[in-house]
Amino acid sequence: MNRKDFLEAVRLKLKGLSEEDINKALEFYEEAISDRIEDGLTEDEAVAAIGTPDEIAQQILMDTPLPKLVKAKAKPEKGFKVWEIILLVLGFPIWFSVLLAAGLVALSLIIVLFAIVLSFFAVILALGLGGIVLVVASILMMIAGGGSASIFNIGIAILCIGLAVLLFIPAKALALWIVELCGRFGKWVKLKVINCRKKGEDK
Repeated sequence: MNRKDFLEAVRLKLKGLSEEDINKALEFYEEAISDRIEDGLTEDEAVAAIGTPDEIAQQILMDTPLPKLVKAKAKPEKGFKVWEIILLVLGFPIWFSVLLAAGLVALSLIIVLFAIVLSFFAVILALGLGGIVLVVASILMMIAGGGSASIFNIGIAILCIGLAVLLFIPAKALALWIVELCGRFGKWVKLKVINCRKKGEDK
């Protein structure tokens, strides 16, 4: 497949996205093909090295922000038919409520997960700062003649600081895991939208 046919095939698979977004993506791949040709490959070999139009289109769609994908999916090529408009209007209370509920459930789950992480870090910060304050207070107490009580307080302070340091490692791992989980969920939603696009194109 030559460069022109390849880019045209990718363009067709991106139908629904804005012309600006499509052109920007195609310019990138056109430049990538040109770079490979400059490295000594033939045009067909350079195109084959980039990947198939399906793979490239999928990659472009995965890199496209989700709102743009949903907008492209929701926008029919030839406009809405009268019966489609009637169904949309009559079904609005149902489909909008379901969509809103699903969105709010997803948002609340994300908020709960991040709240758990923030509470972990709040405990760690409290232990660390409390330990430092207790060390300072114990030293002042020792200077004032506090005796064994101040030494005991220094021991507790060191324990608090040690716990803060130890808890920081799993808390950081948990935070990274939640961020990764949210990223995977976003990719899963994008894949569902992209697969819906493909089914629509196949019909």
